[in-house]
Amino acid sequence: MYSTFWFKKTVLVAGATGFLGGWLVRRLLDCGVQVVALVRSQKPESQFFMEGLDSRVSVEWGSVSDQPTIERIFKKYPIDVFFHMAYGADVHRVLEEPLECFTSSAVSTWQILDYLRLHRPKCISVISSTDKVYGGQPIPYREDLPLQPLHPYETAKASQDLAAQTYGKIYKCPVAITRCGNYFGGFDFNYTRLIPGVVRSIMNGKAPVLRSDGRFTRDFLYIEDAVDVQLLLAERLAESPELYGEAFNFSYGDRIEVIDIAKRICRILDAPFPPVVNENSTAEITHIELSSEKARKQLDWTPSYGFFQGLDRTVNWYRDYFSQLQLQASPLVEG
Repeated sequence: MYSTFWFKKTVLVAGATGFLGGWLVRRLLDCGVQVVALVRSQKPESQFFMEGLDSRVSVEWGSVSDQPTIERIFKKYPIDVFFHMAYGADVHRVLEEPLECFTSSAVSTWQILDYLRLHRPKCISVISSTDKVYGGQPIPYREDLPLQPLHPYETAKASQDLAAQTYGKIYKCPVAITRCGNYFGGFDFNYTRLIPGVVRSIMNGKAPVLRSDGRFTRDFLYIEDAVDVQLLLAERLAESPELYGEAFNFSYGDRIEVIDIAKRICRILDAPFPPVVNENSTAEITHIELSSEKARKQLDWTPSYGFFQGLDRTVNWYRDYFSQLQLQASPLVEG
């Protein structure tokens, strides 16, 4: 059952070809939304293009950090809600292009929110930050902790996060921030991430190799729960001005070592080999755990899935996906 709030709304999604963006566009279409998707470039290996979502939305080409593009879109469409989830987390990519990350995350948020302040003050905005903005502080992270970023990605997202807080609290713009655990689910083709990387290795007949000693802990959020979070926060902003500029953690709060996650995936897929540990990762936070108590109390948030249910759904999606790829690659046998 979908909320009637969304029916016939016009929604702009920046980052529609990304992992979270594709799932959000799909859900918005199911809710009867007119979706405007800001797309920077062709990305064939994305849910947005693979599932033909591009043919069901209004596609606007350009960068989220290009202000003329943003102004053109807002003048062309009666945007009710704006979701900013452009530039996903890839620690290796960010190390190679830190300025691009900062521009796409922080600078674009400043520019867009200032435009909305002046020209579209009632437009609701949900800004996707990250749990990495807390840095290496004692866990669990709570929203009242100071942000202590270090890695370029963390710094860019913290700047974006703080900009949104400023425009919500000082200028009373209807904007709020999500800080979520690691997303996982189908259609994630970033194989440097733990879960898709482990599954691909196993499906290719290889033992998965972790880039750490396996003792890192991470907090997670299944992708369909992550979409629910975005919609819920936008709906609450429409009715509760006291939420303007607020940041919320969303995760399951499970402290799980990555080695245990890899081992569980091996069991699900009946892998004949265990995961292999490594110690190459030097730029990542060792332990991450979020407290979602604020979201549960103020937003009445309850996830529809848990980590292990989401993991089972995810692994089964990848098993079907890779099996289909193998089938397509198999030569035809004439009989």
